[in-house]
Amino acid sequence: MPGVVPFILLGAAGAAAITCFAFWNQVLAWVAIRMEPSRVLLERAAIPMKAQELAMTVVGIGVLLWTVFLLVMRPSPAMGVLMLAVTSAIAFVGTRFYVNYRLKKRLTQFNNQLEIVLRLITGALRVGLGLRQALLQVVGDMPDPSRIEFSRVLSQTQIGVSIYDALDQLAERMPSNEIAMATRSIRIQSQTGGNLGKVLENLAETIKQRRKLDRKIAALTSEARFTKYIISGLPIGVGIFILAFQPDMREGLLETLVGRICLGVVIGLIVGGWLLFDKLSRLDI
Repeated sequence: MPGVVPFILLGAAGAAAITCFAFWNQVLAWVAIRMEPSRVLLERAAIPMKAQELAMTVVGIGVLLWTVFLLVMRPSPAMGVLMLAVTSAIAFVGTRFYVNYRLKKRLTQFNNQLEIVLRLITGALRVGLGLRQALLQVVGDMPDPSRIEFSRVLSQTQIGVSIYDALDQLAERMPSNEIAMATRSIRIQSQTGGNLGKVLENLAETIKQRRKLDRKIAALTSEARFTKYIISGLPIGVGIFILAFQPDMREGLLETLVGRICLGVVIGLIVGGWLLFDKLSRLDI
């Protein structure tokens, strides 16, 4: 009888899938509303995927992990239902982590290119070009993501948006102190007059010095960061080994009250240690 349990659960999952398919349009409409905030994140992270597709990906990963768990572990019905929630949470958190990682990586690339962008704009202004022509030069000379983002700025100006409003929207899409300072400086100089090229040149030099300081901080906090990964990864690796190759210890860990309490304590300690070392390895300037 225990060997039949996974197939019963798989049959229930299949019935749920058929029901979902029958009401597919309603499901997509509901998902579209719930995933609207994710659409903005996907756009900012330059991930070529719709919010509905992201939601379906999360569901697919969760069901896949759950199916693998059923076939490998052959749990009791109660544990199988519980693990469906767990694998769904893992799929959601993992996908969210991936999107945030792509977003953070793209923001870092953009901020690292900003010094060169400001120097290109400064050079173009000094030879008598206007701000829009300077941005065209940036689009022609810079790689992604600067090329894409400033192309959007120019595209917005072609449909009637002022270049200053378009730059403000750029600062919202790619939020950082540096781009906010640059867009505010450009808007203020347009209203008060003055040497915009000199202002942007000073800002580019400030960004250059800030990047030097960031590299020094990264070198000083590297030990804490690597310790965070090692200390958090070791118990996870040991737990995977036990679940995969030690059936007696696995049953004691998952099927007994003491084992579940110990598992919960270990998870809490891992999360606490990760947060502690993350705090120690981060220094905002």
